[in-house]
Amino acid sequence: MVANFLLSDSKDPGSGTTAGAQEVYAVYRNTIDYGKVFGKPAAFGWVKDMGLTLGVDANTKNNGYGSKKRAGIIGATFMMDVPGMLNVTLSVERESNAPNGVVQRYTYKTHPVIDVVWGIPLGGSGFSFEGLAIITGSKGDDEFRTPTKTEYNIDSKLMYDLSPALGTSKGTVKVGFEYQWWKNKFGNDSSGAAGSGAFAKTPMLRAEYHF
Repeated sequence: MVANFLLSDSKDPGSGTTAGAQEVYAVYRNTIDYGKVFGKPAAFGWVKDMGLTLGVDANTKNNGYGSKKRAGIIGATFMMDVPGMLNVTLSVERESNAPNGVVQRYTYKTHPVIDVVWGIPLGGSGFSFEGLAIITGSKGDDEFRTPTKTEYNIDSKLMYDLSPALGTSKGTVKVGFEYQWWKNKFGNDSSGAAGSGAFAKTPMLRAEYHF
């Protein structure tokens, strides 16, 4: 379960104000691991186990659009046999929204989603390559009858584990560099009317504390 509180600047103002909008976006995912349930992993080839993944997304934002997204997702997760972790999930998603100006909640076309999540240690260096990639298929027309596009969201990071130097357990404190490449955000066409607002290329410095 992850809940993000996001603050925009004046380029994305809140409804009725010139100040930045505010958004709460929550994501929940749960994978039922075949091996843990039945006592023996569903292993084959490069796959060391499988699982059933269920989840929901929900948000609310107080800008002019006023997103109120609700989505449910179900799919199969393949846990790959690699150092560290590499999970690939093939799923379908059902999404709806009720933004400002739409009287009745609008439901998009059910669409496929591919999720890849990884965390690969780089030998004994203390560094690890981590991240996620999400490809979300077209959802058909949106609530304003504009065709949606396939969405690509790649968020990768190179992290260093500071825990040994701080005298804490391995993986407790990490710092590093992160880069997000996100094209056709939320299905909006970055080469159409949405323009550059639907295409993020964001470098970040990242610090993590795990407890």
